[in-house]
Amino acid sequence: MLFWILAVTIPIYAGALYLAYQTTARRLEAGAERDADELAGRLAAGLDGVIRPIEGGIRTVAFQLEEVDPPRSQYEQRIRGILSAWPDVYGSTIAVETANAGGNQQPFAPYLFRRGDGIGFSDLSRDSYAYRDLPWYRRAADSKSPVWSLPYFDAGGGETWMVTYSMPFFRRLPDARRELAGVVTADLDLNWVKSTAAGVTLGSIGMGWLSSPPGAQPFVVPIGDTAGRIAQFDASMQQEAIRRAGEAMLASGVMLAPVPQGLSARPAYLAVRNLQTLEWRLMLVIPQRELLAGARELLNQQLSLGAIGLALLIAAIWLVAAAVAHPLRALAQAVGGASEEALDFQLPETRRRDEVGVLTEALRRMRSSLQRHIQLRAESLAEQARLEHELEIAASIQQSMLPRRDAATAMPAGVRVAAALLPAKQVGGDLYDYFAIREGEILFAIGDVSDKGIPAALFMARLSALLRVLGAAGELPDRLLTGINARLVDGNEACMFVTVGCGLINVNTGRVRYASAGHEAPLVRHLEGTVRPLGGENGPALGIDTDVDYQLGEGFIAPGDTLVLFTDGVTEAEAEDGSQFGHERLTRLLGEAPDGDPPALVRRIVNTVAAHASGYRATDDLTVMAVGLRPPEVAVRRSDGVVSWVIEPDASAAGIRQAQYWLHAILAAREAGSDRIGDVELIAEELLTNVVRAAGSREGGVRLSLECALTVSDIMLTFRDDGPPFDPTAVEGPNLDGDIADRDVGGLGILLVRKLADDCRYSRLDGWNVVEIRLGRTPLN
Repeated sequence: MLFWILAVTIPIYAGALYLAYQTTARRLEAGAERDADELAGRLAAGLDGVIRPIEGGIRTVAFQLEEVDPPRSQYEQRIRGILSAWPDVYGSTIAVETANAGGNQQPFAPYLFRRGDGIGFSDLSRDSYAYRDLPWYRRAADSKSPVWSLPYFDAGGGETWMVTYSMPFFRRLPDARRELAGVVTADLDLNWVKSTAAGVTLGSIGMGWLSSPPGAQPFVVPIGDTAGRIAQFDASMQQEAIRRAGEAMLASGVMLAPVPQGLSARPAYLAVRNLQTLEWRLMLVIPQRELLAGARELLNQQLSLGAIGLALLIAAIWLVAAAVAHPLRALAQAVGGASEEALDFQLPETRRRDEVGVLTEALRRMRSSLQRHIQLRAESLAEQARLEHELEIAASIQQSMLPRRDAATAMPAGVRVAAALLPAKQVGGDLYDYFAIREGEILFAIGDVSDKGIPAALFMARLSALLRVLGAAGELPDRLLTGINARLVDGNEACMFVTVGCGLINVNTGRVRYASAGHEAPLVRHLEGTVRPLGGENGPALGIDTDVDYQLGEGFIAPGDTLVLFTDGVTEAEAEDGSQFGHERLTRLLGEAPDGDPPALVRRIVNTVAAHASGYRATDDLTVMAVGLRPPEVAVRRSDGVVSWVIEPDASAAGIRQAQYWLHAILAAREAGSDRIGDVELIAEELLTNVVRAAGSREGGVRLSLECALTVSDIMLTFRDDGPPFDPTAVEGPNLDGDIADRDVGGLGILLVRKLADDCRYSRLDGWNVVEIRLGRTPLN
């Protein structure tokens, strides 16, 4: 407790001290700026008390000279009056322009100045002085307004350092214009400025100077006892460099800043201000230790008080912690050996009403509650284990209702079936089934119960039993669904329902008869990679209403095509972002598959859906079933994007009929017109029959093959046999116009073939008769 309280208290205390120190330092800096302003005000007031009356007097003299143009002899008298009226004026002159003094007068500028106890005289109009070129005259004459000069040494005049106040005066010309007549001046000895600045008391503010404006000679007038303070602070103080730094601060609008490095060996601040009088600058150097002395003193006081407070806090924490820790230690020892197997620990008896007493009573109640909870938990785990075991048995029973692994291999030759069921829970409501009901026909079905879990599994078991029992009777899918529906509605108090898709495929003809009870239509994946839904009307789900009739749909799939059935667990599988797998993605997935092999398609769908829903819990059962037609007597070829079927029938009437079945399935599955399908069947029958008849009783029989290729516009048939050479295109047709008794037998079928075909060609290649026939998909009129 002591450690953590101090760990929190000390950083807070240190932060408070730091903030207090920074706040005090900022206040002292602001105080230094106020002191600089006050000092500038005092200096300005002291100088203004002398200079402002002088400025006013000089302006008065200038105005009088404009009103009256006195004779030359009176100018000296007026200058003496100026020196007499203002004892602080060192010297004065009235410098007259030549043109304004009359045509017969010469330029003159009598200058009177103080010399010891008397008055000295100097004529500034002499050529060696050239007063009209000097700044004190020229600036006033050019600006036509009063100005103070920069500090200068008046060689040939007052012979001292001074500043001059110059006031121009004018003459009125007859045309009412005013022109410059001359300049009246008042000079101040810089020694007087120094003595005035030396009398200012700096107090504790540091060191200060008055500096002339930029452009003048570097001239610095110390304020107060600056020289003595410089010796105490830093003898290497560079006054001229400080003057330049102060000018740079004034130019940028900064009034207080640290003294640049190298100008002082010790840290200090520089404060600068402008004086309105004389247009001079005030510069103060304040040692940092002096400026922040108050802040350091306050910090030391706070540190002392804080140390005393921390000592008292530690003592108080120690006493409180000891009083709290003793009963807590006893309580901790009592519960230290507690475990799930040993909850009969003894708690100390206490009559305390504080938190320790409340905690002791709470632990006593918790001990009793834990003992009861552990007992109930053990009973619950046993019950859960029993339920888990029963669910495992239920799942095993449910899986046993599905076709066994060897059921697919037991299918008739020519059909391949693959399926997968992934329940969302341990048991689910989806089902699939397939079995042979008669020679050459396979019944297949897929269903999705409306609920999940055990209720759906029981409903699914009932449906599976009905499907097996009623389906074995050989009913067509529509009548089968009607019979199952009637039995499911009876006793369906839970109002459950199931969607079912049921179909019958003839493995010898490719014909598919299909009926749907609210289930999504299967997809047919063509050999070429195109995907389309199997047509047919959809009826209501099973188990809702008894008075329902289901429609039977019929279609064909060609050898190499695959029929894909699925539940909504595929299309409605959700990813973590909420997006569903969707029907469009399933269609694209089937089209991009390398081939239509049923096991490969089922694996591809299951893996892709699982990857889509990765990281998100499954909410629906997933079931997929693929039924592929792969007759052994039909081979498939692909060349330059064109798919062709190669049929090798037996050289018999049954073989010819089977070849016609496959041609019908191929063309019907690719949506050829019924008329054209009939033409193709007739051509195949005539040509194959002729081959079989021509072979007769040939030893070893004859070998046949029929290739059917489809393009966008044409049906290409190629007949091959290894019988005797026979060119049907060279056979002359019978004379249909003669008497029937005079006609030769035969030849009519060959004529019919040539009439139906758009193009017919014969060749003999490597001992084989080859007949190539081309028909347009649309018959020619």
